[in-house]
Amino acid sequence: MPFCNLNSRDELEVAPNAMTKTFWGENMLLSLIKLEPHTEVPTHRHPHEQVGIVLEGEVQLWIGDEKRLLKSGDCFIVPSNIDHGANTEDSHTLIADIFSPLREEFIY
Repeated sequence: MPFCNLNSRDELEVAPNAMTKTFWGENMLLSLIKLEPHTEVPTHRHPHEQVGIVLEGEVQLWIGDEKRLLKSGDCFIVPSNIDHGANTEDSHTLIADIFSPLREEFIY
């Protein structure tokens, strides 16, 4: 998948009111996730490292014991096997996440 187009990619629901479009190579995966207002991504953990940037809107994000309100332009890093989750208030939110290694359940 050396080239891709967002408009031609189907969405995958990863949590209620949370839809993603993913693109991947051999060792990493890009997830463009849309969160509707009043959406919660429950606390979870995975073996992948995750780096993200909020592109639109805002999101309350917790990583381990830290909790922050992130807005457009804010970045975050989730280490491997650390509890984390998110929720939105009134805004539609778009986040770009990169996972390494590949997050197999996001390949479709």
